[in-house]
Amino acid sequence: MMADKTPKQCPLAVILAAGEGSRLKPACGGSKPIAPLMGLSLGERTLCACAKAGVRRFLIVLGHRGEEVRAHFEEIGLRRGFKVDFKVADDWTLGNGASVLAAADFVGDELFLLTMVDHMVEPGLYRKLLQEPPRSGEICLAVDRNRNGLFDVEDTTKVSLINGHVQAIGKDLKAWDAADTGVFLCTPALFKGIEKARARDRHGLSDGVSELAGNGAVRAVDVTGEAWLDVDDPKALREAERSLIDSLHRGKGKEDGYISIWLNRPISVWISTRLARTRITPDQITVASFLIALVAAGFFAAGGFAAGLVGGILLQAASVLDGCDGEVARLKECGSERGAWLDTILDRYSDLAVSLAITYGYAVAHPGALPWVGGMLAGGGFLLASYVTKEYQLRFGVPYPNDTLNRLKRHDLRVFILFLGALAGAPFAALLFIGALTHLLLAGIILKGWRRTLT
Repeated sequence: MMADKTPKQCPLAVILAAGEGSRLKPACGGSKPIAPLMGLSLGERTLCACAKAGVRRFLIVLGHRGEEVRAHFEEIGLRRGFKVDFKVADDWTLGNGASVLAAADFVGDELFLLTMVDHMVEPGLYRKLLQEPPRSGEICLAVDRNRNGLFDVEDTTKVSLINGHVQAIGKDLKAWDAADTGVFLCTPALFKGIEKARARDRHGLSDGVSELAGNGAVRAVDVTGEAWLDVDDPKALREAERSLIDSLHRGKGKEDGYISIWLNRPISVWISTRLARTRITPDQITVASFLIALVAAGFFAAGGFAAGLVGGILLQAASVLDGCDGEVARLKECGSERGAWLDTILDRYSDLAVSLAITYGYAVAHPGALPWVGGMLAGGGFLLASYVTKEYQLRFGVPYPNDTLNRLKRHDLRVFILFLGALAGAPFAALLFIGALTHLLLAGIILKGWRRTLT
């Protein structure tokens, strides 16, 4: 196993947020760092991605509409628990190299991560870069070799490489090997390179990097496969939105049941992309889904086809909405263990409430003990469905695989079968069917766990 090269202490992240972002103005109408993207600003998304890679200290370089941008990042820091400092680049209009130089006194001799406020970067890219710290007098640039996967090749800053080092950098290179992602891990040598470029009246960050590249001091770190996007115009902003939506479909694909994959998830994602732009929180969505399920239980308890039909429709709606809490949490970077715990607990309560309500509605018209025995057995299976796989992970130290048994025992299928039963006017029969199926699936999972103890 290779030794972990990640710096023992994650470095300071310098975020360039000084530019005007004139090409993005039609979409955001103001400052680029505050441009909204699915419920969060570009600036907040940048900080959250860095934080997921372990970075908690930030220096924001200000310029255009500096006070407004500063207030925005101060609020983010207080709310998220980040340490945020600021430097003003008085000559930011000269170029982003001038903005980098504004951070020199604050950074001192410290290793630092450098990124742009308008770049949407996956945390994995930062992690890969942090595992390849530069040597003294060197800087590292994260590069992407997937030329066919670039969003806007013409506007991409390109690099040519020799033996893992950058030889040339610029948007107009004719021969090039990879794309500059705009993410660097730097020693203070970067400031010296920018100073040399400034002496030649060249003020871009790439100009400073070119000075260092001429001395073999820019090492390329291959981050191919990690997603990143330069969000500098309305077209790129729309691509960023599309990418976030796609991530919702991919995000829980390995955990979803079959009904979630083919029915619930497409609907819930459409809802979540709209909820994310509001002040509604994931926990509020969780509670709303639970309350709808309780109302559905009330209709089931009333008995009769019409009430049962309304109950089935409401229950399926609650199941769709139940997927929105996690999706909104991912879009707004506000997922928590508390939220996941609350969601799991309320799902079990809704399972119990619906099972009892359907059983009661049927037992009123069919007196005797048998309906209650059947209903209790079904409800018990629903409660055990979550417990069995969690106990498997606790005992064996690995998650139970999301195989066919696991997918079929999930909450989404149970609800959908009850919904179909309500449509057919037979919710109790559907309850017995899905209850029996759940117990069979649990028996299969228990058997797999038993066999594991014998190997």
